[in-house]
Amino acid sequence: MTIAPELLKEYPKLDDSKKNIIGTTEGAVLVEAGPGSGKTFSLALRTLNLLLLEKAEPNEIILCTFTQKAAFELRDRVSAVAAKIGYTSDLSGLRTGTIHSICSTLLSEHRHRTPLGNNYETLDELTELLFIFEQFEQIIGPGEKGLFLGKWKTKWTALRACGGISTRLPKNWSIHRN
Repeated sequence: MTIAPELLKEYPKLDDSKKNIIGTTEGAVLVEAGPGSGKTFSLALRTLNLLLLEKAEPNEIILCTFTQKAAFELRDRVSAVAAKIGYTSDLSGLRTGTIHSICSTLLSEHRHRTPLGNNYETLDELTELLFIFEQFEQIIGPGEKGLFLGKWKTKWTALRACGGISTRLPKNWSIHRN
């Protein structure tokens, strides 16, 4: 476990759990703790520690969180710590975001390496739902006797029932066609 002297100088009162997070320089780290416990602070310091010890370059670090708000906070904390300790190298290569946003970015950047090449795009949940709605009969099949999938009166309710495709959209949401 090694912590850069610049960090220890600016943050001398780190407890053992934070030192353990910051000083772990090999492999991934999963930090689970309650609100206000210092997770974001510890990850920001760990990021700068890796950079200061030259264990990684900014473009080799991925900082993932579950919410966009937390991702912005983490990005801002890394910048604030860098400014406080006088770290002046370019941090623009850091990947900071939600797990979903980072994966989406990576898929977009590297899709040319797949057998599909550039002939596809990743859909967010709403676009996926609208695509399936538009292609309903090709994907799911036509309605029979006024019911879709033998049970539902509208395509929309049938889509809702198919594995949570639209479970997070309001129940009164609907699509009207002329």
